[in-house]
Order: sequence, then structure tokens, then C-alpha cells
Amino acid sequence: ATALFCAACSAVSGEKVNPVGKVLELLGELEGKIIKQGEAEAKAYKEYFEWCDDTSKNGQYAIESATKEVAKLEAKIDELTSNAAVATDKIADLAGSI
Repeated sequence: ATALFCAACSAVSGEKVNPVGKVLELLGELEGKIIKQGEAEAKAYKEYFEWCDDTSKNGQYAIESATKEVAKLEAKIDELTSNAAVATDKIADLAGSI
């Protein structure tokens, strides 16, 4: 809209440089630059948001996997501790029977 107004101002004034027209032209150019920068920032933000989301999901999965692994290892430790206690009792029984 601003660019159309600038073009209209230039057409009305002919070849003379109209200060108001020049200001409007510069504002139109600035508007275009700001929109372009905003689009670039929006794209960068979207990519960053997706990276954060992926990293969060991967971290959550790693935590869940590690928690399950800890539970399995604790169960194995309990089993082996029990086996060691049984073996120690057997050794004591066999040593007593000698």
C-alpha cells in the first residue's frame, strides 16, 4: 500500500524529487526489509523449536531407557546376591560335614 502511494506521488510530481515522496519511498523499502527479516527470524525460530522438541523427546527416551536398565540391573544384582548367599550356606554346610 505504501509503495503504491509512493508511485502515485512520483507520477503526480513528474520529474521533481518530492521530499514527502522520497520519505514514503524509503519507508516502503524499510517495510520490505523488516518483513524479510521477520520471515527469516520466524524460519530460524521454527527450526530452533523443532530442534528443542527433538532433543527433549530424545532425552526423555534416554531417561526412560536408562531407568528400565537400572531396574533390570538391580534385579540381576538381587538375584546374584541371593545366589552368593545360597552358595555361602552350601560351603558352610559342606565344610561342617567334613
